[in-house]
This record gives sequence, structure tokens and C-alpha cells, in this order.
Amino acid sequence: MRILRKIKGIEIKRFKPIVLEFHRVLPEKLITKTSGYFATETVISQNYFEKVLFYLKKEGYKFVTVAGLLKEDDINKCVALTFDDGYYDNFAYAYPVLKKFNATATFFPVVDVCRENKVLPLDIYYQIVEEMGLSEKERTEYYKGNIKKKFYWSEPKSQIEQLKEMFVSFPDKMVVSYMNAMQLKYLSDNGFEIGSHGLSHSILTADYMNEQKVTEELKNSKHWLEAITGKPVVTFCFPAGRYNEKIIELVKAVGYTSTCLVNRDAKIPEVIPSYQRINVKQDSFKELKNSIKNIERERTVIGRYYNRLKYRTDKMIYKIS
Repeated sequence: MRILRKIKGIEIKRFKPIVLEFHRVLPEKLITKTSGYFATETVISQNYFEKVLFYLKKEGYKFVTVAGLLKEDDINKCVALTFDDGYYDNFAYAYPVLKKFNATATFFPVVDVCRENKVLPLDIYYQIVEEMGLSEKERTEYYKGNIKKKFYWSEPKSQIEQLKEMFVSFPDKMVVSYMNAMQLKYLSDNGFEIGSHGLSHSILTADYMNEQKVTEELKNSKHWLEAITGKPVVTFCFPAGRYNEKIIELVKAVGYTSTCLVNRDAKIPEVIPSYQRINVKQDSFKELKNSIKNIERERTVIGRYYNRLKYRTDKMIYKIS
């Protein structure tokens, strides 16, 4: 019995899928190295994105959605591409490349900004800091230091008040925008999966959250996206990748069948399929290839061990019978 349980555990790990994480995609000329997105490695160029897809296609990978991973008998040569937040540049610059390679993907929009034609407080924060003309050291503190940490972990509603206290004025025009309902529906109608990234990009494990608020984020975002796409929304992506055991249970109770993470917490039971992702950073091609090859090597080693154990177990069962 112990051997059979081990085999079951190995079988799950053996089929660890490759899931890639993207945020913004822009033409090279529109990427500024002084931006918050560049500093936090959440923007890549359109040309680099095309290079990644060309490599995956050349290596024989099949592009599937996150929900589609559950339908594949063998995911050893499958890759799921995911896009967080719902930026308009995903539609303007990533979609044409995806179409060129006949690749599907899963998009995780933040509902409030897409529904209300707004931007996140973090987008305002980034743009103000970039336009202040600070030194690299000063910008780094705003982008990665304690100032950013305090702001990022605050409730989205209070972030606007913090911005008013921190800065003298707001930008006259935002350089970033988000997809609207029609664009999300267009992607859905053309074979792409629309998952949820919550209503407000609230960090679900933050002190300002409780069970009721988490449930509202999960349920209301799901309902709105289902209403505009006319399809079930079954995949949830945790804002900032933060989750715990209780939140996973709530995700399942609301009706999601899989989730996307940043880093897996081995202490938390996997009650529904939850996929750790590889963050694709600009000009990190060698690092990306190594990450993919490491997963492939892990599958090979575990697969061999699995096959040996399965052979011994089958032999034992045959003798007993």
C-alpha cells in the first residue's frame, strides 16, 4: 500500500507542466528603463516575446490554456502562456504575435479596471515616480524598497489617499490602460481563456482582507467575466501570488478548478491543480531555457523512478493474484 501511495505522488510530480508568466508586452521603443515595470521585470518587448514563442514552437511544444492542461492526456510537450492584470498592450502587441504562431493563452484581467476604464493605483504610482526625474538610487527605493512595500500591501481604496499624501500632483494622462469588455470577449471568442485575477488586485492574504472580502473578490470577478464572455471562468490567478490553505478552499468552493501561483508553498495541500509559473523577463532567454530544461530533466528522473516502482508493484500484484 505504501508503494502505491508513493507511485500516486510521483505520478503527479512527473507531469509538472510548463506555465509561463507574462505581464506587459510593448514594442522596444516604448519600453523605458526608468519605468517601474522595467525595474520589477513585468514588461518585455514584442520582439523578445516573438523570440520566446519561436523557440517553443521549434522545440515542439503545444500551446494550451491553463484550463486545457486538465484535458491533456500527456502534458510533457505542452506549455501554457499566462498574462496577468489585463493590460491593453496584451491585446495590441501580444495578441498579434500569438496569432502569428497559432498559439493560445490564458489572460487574467483585474475586473474593476477593465470594467470601469481605470488604472490601478500602482500604475499611477509608477508613472509619478518615473516622471519625477529621480536618481537611480532614489527610483530603486520607490520601486523596490520599503516605500513600495508599504504602498503595495495597503488596501487598494487607501492607496489613492496615500498617493495624495506622497505626491504633489497626479499625471494629466496615463500612459497605461487596460482591456475593456469587448476586447476580453474578442479574445474569448477567438479561442483564448479568460481567467480571473480578482476585482481590485487586493492581496488576498493581507491584513485588510477577511473571508467575506476574499469571497467577494473571487465570486464577483468570476460572475462579471462569465457575463461578458458567455463561458465558465474556471481558473484563478492569485494577486502577487499570495495564498493560504483557507483561500484555496474558498477558491474551490466558488467554482474554480485550477489556480496559478508565483511560488508554491509545499506546506499547503493542493486541493485543486495549482501551477507554479516561470516569470519571463526581458533578455533572460538563457535563464528561461534553463528553467524549461530543468523541468524536463526532473520529469525524466522522476519518470524513470516511477516506472521502476510501477514495474515492481505490478510484479507484486501479479504474484499475489
